[in-house]
Amino acid sequence: MSKLAACLLFIIVSLVLPAAAPAGENITRLSDGKQVAMRQVVAQAEKADLVLVGEVHDNKAHHALQLEVLRAMKKEGIPIAIGIEAMQSDSQGNLDAFIAGKMSEERFKQVFAQNWSYDWGLYRDIFVFAKENGIPMIALNLPKELVVKVSRRGYAALTDEEKKSLPQGTMCDLNNPHTEFLKKSFGEVFKHVTNGRVFEYFCEAQTLRNSGMATNIRAYLKKAPKTKVVAFTGIWHAVKNAIPEQLSRNGSPLASLVIMPEINEFKGGEASPEVIDYLVSFTSP
Repeated sequence: MSKLAACLLFIIVSLVLPAAAPAGENITRLSDGKQVAMRQVVAQAEKADLVLVGEVHDNKAHHALQLEVLRAMKKEGIPIAIGIEAMQSDSQGNLDAFIAGKMSEERFKQVFAQNWSYDWGLYRDIFVFAKENGIPMIALNLPKELVVKVSRRGYAALTDEEKKSLPQGTMCDLNNPHTEFLKKSFGEVFKHVTNGRVFEYFCEAQTLRNSGMATNIRAYLKKAPKTKVVAFTGIWHAVKNAIPEQLSRNGSPLASLVIMPEINEFKGGEASPEVIDYLVSFTSP
């Protein structure tokens, strides 16, 4: 089983940047296939409400790209807030305390470990950058126990009380483009490891998380309409038919920009402007 498939199954259960992209990194604009510099990406980001930068959670280069985008936007004086999948919405108070300097890093590491199974060291530079620069952070993810329950037993298994704990407006309607995208991309993988019903539960869990994170983003932008939210999530939440599409289904659409590190599924012309705006590939030194 590939690393990507394993990650999907797990879901079931320097302040100044150079003008051009750094060595070893190539940025392709999907709309016309042209190579561009980070400053051109940032110019488009300034026009958006939401900038999504995808990640494979344990890939250091992907997190370095996320930090690069943050630094570039900060350098241009763009007002930003950072939305992050690695933190659950019920931990927002702890996240606020850390950013405000009211919680030590050692204590916050414990909070982070309760929220996310991946190593703190992969994300530390992003959190510290936010803290040092007074950049608000938004805990985007839904409470873990609800996501796990849906992934194992389906959305119908949630009680009315549990549904009330979701961000207001969160939906789990599988009649959406992302469900078809998941079927096309991963249906064959799941046939070898589970049955169709559990794959449906996986789609429900993904849709629930996309909808919940979209709702949290919209709620923040309603409070701070002049701010750009820069959201760091897994690849399959960041594509246009995931969180951005959920935003359009739950209220008026927001202008979004999707920046994606290259993975095997996006190589050889498989990435399209319907799914991604900018594709970033990393070359060996």
